Amino acid sequence: MEQKYFIHDGFDKKGPYTLDELLKLDLKRYTLIWHSGLNNWMEADKLPEFKHLFAMTPPPISLRKEVPPPVYQYPSSNSHYNIGRIEYLNDNTIKVHYQNEIIQYRYANFGERLGARLLDILIIILPSCIFPLVSGWLYFALLQSSNEQQTVGQKAAGIKLISTDGTKIDFGQATGRFFANILNGLTLFIGYLMFFFNPRNQCLHDNLAGTLVVSELRRERKY
Repeated sequence: MEQKYFIHDGFDKKGPYTLDELLKLDLKRYTLIWHSGLNNWMEADKLPEFKHLFAMTPPPISLRKEVPPPVYQYPSSNSHYNIGRIEYLNDNTIKVHYQNEIIQYRYANFGERLGARLLDILIIILPSCIFPLVSGWLYFALLQSSNEQQTVGQKAAGIKLISTDGTKIDFGQATGRFFANILNGLTLFIGYLMFFFNPRNQCLHDNLAGTLVVSELRRERKY
């Protein structure tokens, strides 16, 4: 029986495809592919049947006078670039390079973030009646700057917070994000609507605090 392949585009799993069908798609070297027999999703350039698509041929030697490189421009949302520990891929996923492993994430979708927020609101309603604002601030700031980097609601939704450079957010950054979130209410929730127009699914408070809300896709050991 012919092998069937599936790909993950950062939003959802697609397939099955035959090998011929898959070769006709616009595959990137970091496109995640899975087929029966694999224990985990693999990047396309690590599978033998796709390596030839990404083989690099050295440019010919030229005797012409070299032209100075163009002026650097900040990468657009559709480009592939690195900031700190994060490798931003143009298929709506990112890879964070930690000391001993690499974890690939997708951006958390609106439903996941909304569900997490509603659960967190339910958790803090009672103490907020006694200690307004303070309980909400400590709840979000302490949990989001913890080793888990997620509130109870975010953990239930399978999402977490990281900095835009891939590092763990600290208490000060989590505090700034909490109070920046108040601006969403003052702007008639326009800050939340920014989610739908931001390539990284960031709301206003995410932008101001320099954070991303992500959902883990896979991880691999470096050594």
